[in-house]
Amino acid sequence: MPAPPITLHATPPLAPLPASDAESLYYIALFQLAAPGRYGVETGDWGQNGGKLPYVTHLGHKVPSAYLPNLPGFQDPDAHLSAEEKTDALSWKSYLDANIVDLVNHTYYSLPPNYPQTIAKAQLATLSFPQTLYIPQRIRSVIKSRLTFVGLWGLGGLNDGDAVEEDQRILSEKFITGPGGTVAPRAWTGWRSGQEAEKRRRQWGEQQLDTRIKAAFDPLARRLEGKNYFFGDMQVLLSLFIHPHPFLYLSHSPTTPDLHLFSLLTFLLTPSLPNPLLPTLLLTTYPSLSAYHDRLLTHLSLDWASFPLLRPRPRGVKAASWGETLSSFIPGPSTSASTPNKKEKEEKKEKTSKEKSFERGRWLWFAGAAVSMVSYLFWSGIVAYGEFDDEEGEWIEVEEEVRS
Repeated sequence: MPAPPITLHATPPLAPLPASDAESLYYIALFQLAAPGRYGVETGDWGQNGGKLPYVTHLGHKVPSAYLPNLPGFQDPDAHLSAEEKTDALSWKSYLDANIVDLVNHTYYSLPPNYPQTIAKAQLATLSFPQTLYIPQRIRSVIKSRLTFVGLWGLGGLNDGDAVEEDQRILSEKFITGPGGTVAPRAWTGWRSGQEAEKRRRQWGEQQLDTRIKAAFDPLARRLEGKNYFFGDMQVLLSLFIHPHPFLYLSHSPTTPDLHLFSLLTFLLTPSLPNPLLPTLLLTTYPSLSAYHDRLLTHLSLDWASFPLLRPRPRGVKAASWGETLSSFIPGPSTSASTPNKKEKEEKKEKTSKEKSFERGRWLWFAGAAVSMVSYLFWSGIVAYGEFDDEEGEWIEVEEEVRS
């Protein structure tokens, strides 16, 4: 079976999802709607594309997201929107990026104990040494910087490593500032003071999260109230009086804002999370958004449990294992050099006749350099040559006896 022309190089799978980030799931939903049967998904290599996943290739060539509508056979979901609706669609996608994406990243990277039991496991399962030492930490540090900036990092509790850093910071503060600006030493409040402080911190964080989640999802629930998708329904009712058939499909045509929101919702609702704070709140407070997700999942004909993944294509350079990395520092014959293949032997045999003159000239150059160096040593007087007579030899023996 020939390979599909469009390939999505996604992040490692997070069961039952074929990827472990919402952007990869967005591309899957987009291709499922705009190019069905013409795309495939494979787990990408962090060593490609500058360490950025996901990315899309067409016939082996990287394609930026802005040029996806220009691919052969690609049906743009936003093609039927008016200029005003396209501006509105861009505004909603910006709203999702600025508000919902941060809450999703907080659920997976900050809220304990989700990160070590979900994302970290998925990333480490596809990495080899020494990539396991820096790639997961690099990704998490970037997301941590963003969540810290928007005030979400640490809300609802901290993971083990993060809690240790926070406790050390608190213990390093030997003095506290009281009312009126008075400074006093921090008092000891008992053996269970740390546990009580952690409990209060977690409860306060969950209350703050509840407020921010409702502030972010309320506008979406109001926008989609009584609608199947962001756009299309009202336009159908107005257009059926003039053109009954051409606009009939618009009531069942999701656009890119729908796919963007769907990818975020399915990333939250599909996997089983150890701490399902946000998914539980969505299911209980926003059942309309849950039904919206299920409706899109059916419309796209996606079954995450049986979603096929392509076998990764062979790379030109294979990632070295731990043993290979350590053996590279030990001097000795290389296995690849000691057992060359047939093609390398033929190339070496062809080059031997061409390199004879070069090797001869190289040896002549070394010989000339050696003769020039010896001549310079004798000419400058650094090395001298002379003969001894019998009297000089006797005086040298006498001087040695006197010194002894």
